[in-house]
Amino acid sequence: MFRSIRGFAFNSLRYSSYSSNAIVQSSTESSQQNVKKTISYIQNLYHEKKPITMVTAFDSITSRMSEEAQIDITLVGDSLANTSLGYRDTNQLNLEEMLYHVRSVRRGNQFSLLVADLPFGSYEVSIEQATATAIQMVKAGAQAVKLEGADDETVRTIKKLVNTGIPVMGHVGLTPQKHNTMGGYKLQGTSTESAMQVLEAAKKIQEAGVFSMVLECVPYRLGEIITQELSVPTIGIGAGGQTSGQVLVIADLLGMQPGPLPRFAKTYANFFDNGVLALKTYAEEVRSEQFPLQEHGYKIKKMVLEEVRKNLEK
Repeated sequence: MFRSIRGFAFNSLRYSSYSSNAIVQSSTESSQQNVKKTISYIQNLYHEKKPITMVTAFDSITSRMSEEAQIDITLVGDSLANTSLGYRDTNQLNLEEMLYHVRSVRRGNQFSLLVADLPFGSYEVSIEQATATAIQMVKAGAQAVKLEGADDETVRTIKKLVNTGIPVMGHVGLTPQKHNTMGGYKLQGTSTESAMQVLEAAKKIQEAGVFSMVLECVPYRLGEIITQELSVPTIGIGAGGQTSGQVLVIADLLGMQPGPLPRFAKTYANFFDNGVLALKTYAEEVRSEQFPLQEHGYKIKKMVLEEVRKNLEK
């Protein structure tokens, strides 16, 4: 999702295998002011007309970052196909890979509402397939699932999942998993007919029982109208500022990859260039023998060292 349109240290704590316990403690302490963000919490934000924040995450570290920032919804989006796994588009992502990343994000998440995309090919065959996939997502740690489209089969699937007890987030407008039939990643709702189609699609999945929906790549005035016509939150991406909330792909938000951004995205940091600079500095220090220094190592007792040397002399 989202990222495919492109085609192709938030605190002083150091993350390493030796500091994992400290990380958990620090995260827990700083998050005690936080509250568990359930479906009801999101609905309350909506009714109070408070903007809802959503960001994608693809592993435990990005999940922790979302958590520390008190993001309302953490989405394990299929955009990880492009941003993390190096695939050409999201349709190449399979279910087992998605489940792996849901489990990883779950381990870094305590308070954000955790939603997971159903990847392409894992729910379209039948309602039974979709239900089995969604159940696997929940068992992996997701609190809700997201699926694209509003055709009759998808509407029936949404109803089944909701009746099963699995909250569903919908997705209308540009639906990247269907980009091959849509003629590419294009702005939707630009004519009267297509604008009404997007609006009707949103109403159909609302009636089916979604608790919210992503509204992607539609003119901002249309995004405002759709939001006004619905009674569930709309989470916009390229849909203007009058939706109920916003979502961005974390790789775009943090500048994790080089190259141009989609028009709807905004970069708030420059992780890629800063990371490359750090790696270059590290390599230069190793080659010039500036790293490691004595302070980066561990001492041994003089008596033990002398005994080792004596043993070597025997």
